This record gives sequence, structure tokens and C-alpha cells, in this order.
Amino acid sequence: MGKLKKNSRIRMLSKRPLLLYYSVFLLLSFFSIYFVMIQNRQLFYGDDLGFHLGRIEGVAIAFIKGDYFPRINYFLTGGMGYATGIFYPEIFLYPAALLRISGVSLIHSYVIYVFLINFLTFVIAYHSFDYLKQAPRKSLLFAVLYGLSAYRLSDVLYRAAVGEYLALMVLPFVFVGIHLIIFDSYKKWYVLSIGMATLFMAHLLSSGIMILFIFCLLICNCVRLWHEKIRFIALFKAAGVTILLVAVFLCPMIEQLSFQHLRVQDTPMFYLQKMAETPLNYLETAVKNIRFNNIGLLVLFFLILLAICMIKLSSENKQLIGISLLFFYASTSFFPHWLFHETLFNSIQFPWRYFMIVTFGVLWVLADSLDRLVAKRQGAKAVLYILLFVVTLFSTFDMEQKLKRSTRATVDYSYFEQVDGSKELGFGEEFLPSGMENWMAPTGLLSEPTTIKIRNMSRSYSTFFLDYEAPEMTNLIFPLIYYKGYEVKVEGGGTVSKVHDAGRFKDGNMHGFVEVTVVGNGKLTLWYAGTFVQKMSFLVTSIAWVGMIGVLLWSKKIEIKS
Repeated sequence: MGKLKKNSRIRMLSKRPLLLYYSVFLLLSFFSIYFVMIQNRQLFYGDDLGFHLGRIEGVAIAFIKGDYFPRINYFLTGGMGYATGIFYPEIFLYPAALLRISGVSLIHSYVIYVFLINFLTFVIAYHSFDYLKQAPRKSLLFAVLYGLSAYRLSDVLYRAAVGEYLALMVLPFVFVGIHLIIFDSYKKWYVLSIGMATLFMAHLLSSGIMILFIFCLLICNCVRLWHEKIRFIALFKAAGVTILLVAVFLCPMIEQLSFQHLRVQDTPMFYLQKMAETPLNYLETAVKNIRFNNIGLLVLFFLILLAICMIKLSSENKQLIGISLLFFYASTSFFPHWLFHETLFNSIQFPWRYFMIVTFGVLWVLADSLDRLVAKRQGAKAVLYILLFVVTLFSTFDMEQKLKRSTRATVDYSYFEQVDGSKELGFGEEFLPSGMENWMAPTGLLSEPTTIKIRNMSRSYSTFFLDYEAPEMTNLIFPLIYYKGYEVKVEGGGTVSKVHDAGRFKDGNMHGFVEVTVVGNGKLTLWYAGTFVQKMSFLVTSIAWVGMIGVLLWSKKIEIKS
């Protein structure tokens, strides 16, 4: 009887391969993080882990306070407020924040979140490939190779680079969008708009790299586009709608950078030429299978092999391998990065970030071209499929074991029970005001001259309340980092200036803090209200997304009727 039940389950799975594939994705999502993030309640403390945990905690606190689209994170900086919501779109962190406010610990929320992103990466990779190729087995191969690729796992496990592994999650979908415009049904240009918008929300720098990739594809297909100008028009439509879909993030970012000078606008901390390494260095890292810029032996091997066998590839796949070779070259010290140090290209910071394109391009072409490479050899193809799965699983296990044995950065879950948000601002603390020198307690207040009397001072989230009696003009410096969007009002007979950047206090430079000037008697309220640009861009993006979804549903309804 038990055997019959087992056989019936097998038959059910064979009839529903997607259920089987999703089961595989769930297992691999767990396997790829178990030894580093779950076993023994320990995890590898990645480079950016503390910063992103602080972002999650800040979003959770904002939700509890009724702020559902926070621009300022009041957990980071110990309560003084850091503008992560302006410069790092945080909408993809909402699942982790919701877990947090439901009672799950911060570190468990993050581990569950990583598991979810792993699973979605496999799913998006599978369906993106299958949408264009209608080949379930090839799609499964691509999804497994891509989801377990060395560079992606280095982002997840070694660096805890949340933005980058979110970008890698949606990258295959973005490729579907540009493929449709150049090679297929250009009328589906909206796919690229949605893809680029989600990529922008995931990681701004990765969206910049993707734009370079798209530019390379356009150059490769300039003759086709010249003869079919309607495809260019579709591309411009996609670009215009993308801007509307991300206006809520893009416009406030530009506004803030125009309003004040931040550290990110100072002399760059990183120069591409200094951060680039030789191909031999990258090969050594791939052999060791542990480091932040690990492209992996599998990708390196097939980059070379597919380049050698390029004549056997389809036209589009030749382009992908050619572009992958170009991006790999651009990641090395042989490329003249110094020519671009004073340009926007240097904002990429690390040239090995181009590995995201190399990884995607090589693995996509490999999955698509396996039939061409071993034509009419079904047995060889089956063996190669199995070998690729085994090698990928072994590489994943090997990386996890090496990270697990690293005592330098392996910590217990208990370490995260008391996370100090004041120390986790990301490398370089890029979005603090330039020249900011001092720090304040989150409930402190500085006043000069000292003749002022302060009573009933309190704080709730971003809002300060106090009563004051100021016989002369008095400067009040609040423990809030100065960004555009703070407002102040006074009830009573007193007056108050607009919120401005603080100056000196006694012998200290308090530049970078919120300051107001008061006189007379009154009840003061100071809070973060946001800006007109933030509110209008939110409205524009909301209308754009509602319109996009409405048009898609209407089109689907017409398609079903016809």
C-alpha cells in the first residue's frame, strides 16, 4: 500500500513538473544558506550585514509609529536619523520589517528574508528563461546554475550585499524586457519598464551597470534597430515610463543632493583602478572559492569555452558572450579605469561588480547552447546536465564550509539581540553631511545663550515637543541630522526661524545638525514632514503603477476574450 502511494506521488510530480521544480528551488534555497546562516545558530558576519540589519530595524520602527514610507531611519545613528529611505529605496525590505514587527527576532527575520530572496531568485530565473525559450529543462538548468552561482552566493553569504543580491534576483526579468524590444515583440516594452523599475528599487548602482549592458546590446544590434525604428520608439517609451515608476525614489534623491553637500559628493573613497585586480588574481580567488569578488571556476571555465566555440552559438548568444568578455575585461586592472575616475563610471566603486553581467551572460548562454555543443549526443547531454548540477552543488557546499570555518567573522545569533544602530552606517557613512564632526545623544538639546528656560521637553519618533521662555534670540540645536524636510511651528507669543543647518556651539562645530532660532514664550513642535518634491513624486509614481497595472489587466482581459 505504501509503495502504491509513493508511486502515485511520483506520477503526480511527473505530470506537474513545475511543482517538482519549485520543490527543488525550496531545497536549494535552504541548502545554500544552511551551513553559514542556520546551523548552530551562527552566521558569517558579512561586510554590510550590520548596516542592512539597521535598515530593517529602522523600517520596522517606522511601521510601528505609523510611518509606512519612511525617508529617515531613526534606528541608525542612534536616533539622530539617517536618510537611507532617500538614497536606498527600502520597499524590498518590507517583508523582513513585517516579520520583525510580528515578533520575530531581527536576525531570524533576516535569515527568513534571505531564504525568501533565494527562492524568488530561482523562480524568476526559471520563468524568465522559460518565457523566451519554452524549454523547461533548460530553464531549470539556468535557474540552478544562476541561483547557486559563486558571485551571487558571495553577495549573499560573504558580503551580505542586500542591494546587489536583490538586483541579481530581478536581472533575468530585465533581460527579458530588453530582448523583447530588440528581438521579439516590441509592443511588450512595458516588461522592460517594470524590470528596470524593480532593479532601480533593488540597487541603484546595479541599474547603472544594467544600462551599460543594454547600451552594448543596442550597439550590437544597431543595424536591426536602424531598419526597424519602431523598436527604438518602444525603447524610449520604456525609458520614459521607467522614470515615472521610480520618480518617488529618483526625484527626492536628486533634490537632497542639490540641497546640501554630503560625504558621497566629496573625494571618492574608492577608485576603480585601485580596486581592480588581474585575471590571475580573480582565478586564484575562484580556485579558493572564498572572497568578496569570487566569480567562480564554473563561470570562468565556460566564459573561455563558449568564447572558443562562439561559431556554434546563435546570433544573440554570440552577443551575450562578447559582452560578457567585455565586462570581464572591464573588471580587470588591464582596463584603463583611470580615464573614468572623474566621471559617473567611478561611482560603481568596485570593477568586479561587472561580474553580475558576466555571470548572467555566461550561464544564460550555457543553458541555451548545451544542445548545440553536444548535438545528437543525448547521453552526453544527460551526463553533462548531471555533472553541472553536481559541480554546482559541491561548489556551494565548499564555499559554505570555508565560511563556516572562518573564526574571523562567525558570530552567534545572541550577538544580534542588542544591535547598536549608532555604529552601523555603511562603509564611509556616505550620506552624512560633508564636514560633520560631532555626535549628540538622541534626547539631548543644545542652547545658546543659556538664558533660555526649557520645560516639558519630550520626543516621539521624529517629533520634538518643548515649552520655552527666551528673553533674547536663542539658537536651539536638536539631536537630528540636518536634511531637507524638517519643519517647525510655535504656539503662543514666541517666534521661531525656519529649520537650518547648525553652526558653532561654544568651541565645537555642530554643522550637520538641525537648528532653529527662537525668541519669546511658546510651545515648540519640530518634526520631519518631508518635502513637496517627495509628496508629488509619490503621487506621480502611484498613478504610474496603478495605470500600468490597469492597462495590463485590461489588455489581458481583451486577449482572453479574443
